[in-house]
Amino acid sequence: MKVRYFVKKGKSEFSSIYMRFWDSKKYDQTVKTGLVVSFENWNNNKQEVRQKATSKQKDFINTNLRNLSTYTIEKYNIDYNTNEYIGKSWLKTTINLFFNRANDNELYKVYFIDWVSKFVDESPKRLYRGKPIAKRTIQHYKTTLTKLIAFEKWAKTRLRHEDINLQFYRDFLHYCRSVEKLGDNTIGGFVTNFKMWCKNIEIDGFAINPQYKSSEFMSITAKAQDIYLPENEIDSIYNFDFSNNLRLDKVRDLFIIGLRTGLRISDFMRIKVTDIHKGYFEITTKKTDHSVIIPIHSQVKKIMAKYEGLPSKISDQKFNEYIKEVCEIVGLDKMVQGSKMVLIDEKEKQYRKVIGMYPKYELIKSHTCRRSFATNLYMSNELKPLTIMSITGHTTESQFLKYIKVTQKEHAEKLSKYYEKEEIQKKNGRLNPLKIEKA
Repeated sequence: MKVRYFVKKGKSEFSSIYMRFWDSKKYDQTVKTGLVVSFENWNNNKQEVRQKATSKQKDFINTNLRNLSTYTIEKYNIDYNTNEYIGKSWLKTTINLFFNRANDNELYKVYFIDWVSKFVDESPKRLYRGKPIAKRTIQHYKTTLTKLIAFEKWAKTRLRHEDINLQFYRDFLHYCRSVEKLGDNTIGGFVTNFKMWCKNIEIDGFAINPQYKSSEFMSITAKAQDIYLPENEIDSIYNFDFSNNLRLDKVRDLFIIGLRTGLRISDFMRIKVTDIHKGYFEITTKKTDHSVIIPIHSQVKKIMAKYEGLPSKISDQKFNEYIKEVCEIVGLDKMVQGSKMVLIDEKEKQYRKVIGMYPKYELIKSHTCRRSFATNLYMSNELKPLTIMSITGHTTESQFLKYIKVTQKEHAEKLSKYYEKEEIQKKNGRLNPLKIEKA
């Protein structure tokens, strides 16, 4: 394999630099590199710009020619020995790849947003761990892409693959926090997608900046400010008399079903009598395709008897609106720290999640059901986390413990109850003290 550079004298002062690449009789092509030089400044013997040339581009051209030669030989060696097709356009394509040039239909090979757009378009056909990518995930890809496009417009730039570096990361965080006023958890979700996309770009064989692997280029998070309902508050909701308001009565009953099954709203709203088998709800979750079996709580049994089945479903939006009304009437108005969506720009109708002190009922939403279910069972000290996780679908205990809402004081109270139970067992002779044998 050999590489040779040369120029052809023409009418113009500047001449194109050509590259000839050949491998005995197997391959022999000559293509313009895209670089130009003054014919008088070209050293044909050394195949480079003369050292005495005053052109500011001298070092740029000579360095690129040396690197291009190495790149072409290495790529040919790999492609030839892996049975890649090496046709007449191979050398031109290789040179364009080296300089990150692309035709209009190949912009994804160079520009980050073009690659991401192609990835998002192909997502419905992609698989993750052997299963189709969820619609919610694809929607999150689209949201991230929209933010990328807005960032490019704000930064007045067009991002190439090699631009996804630490400086981009810092600038994007500043943009999201200062301009978009987004929370760290939202931004962290975007960064998670960036890192996954960069990894896939690398797998595709395109040049990508390795700084995306840096420990600084991380998916930031903020401690969630969600709340949960303890058992006594759930019982207050269940026992409250809403017989004079059928709308709130039905919403309260749906709320209790959510609180006592630990299912997402997309699942507990579609439970049917046919999902009951020998006293258990058996359902495959919509979001994760996870099969769960849940014993039917006594409060849910009474609700089912009341309706001779299950209450009819309502929209997610109405449910989230009405359960706040339910909880306010029940008296859950203690001021607590949390976060909720607040209108920050009336003209643009922009809402942002704002952390602050609010009446508890204002922070109640459909996901409160699932978080309360997991937290209360964990606080009961009767079930191991793995048992609860079999219903919630958490795959690791560390993930589960981050999800539940237990304060330091509640952890201490849980340990205190354990000590009390241990003392009672000792007094009743159910727990034998350890026997220490003499040496």
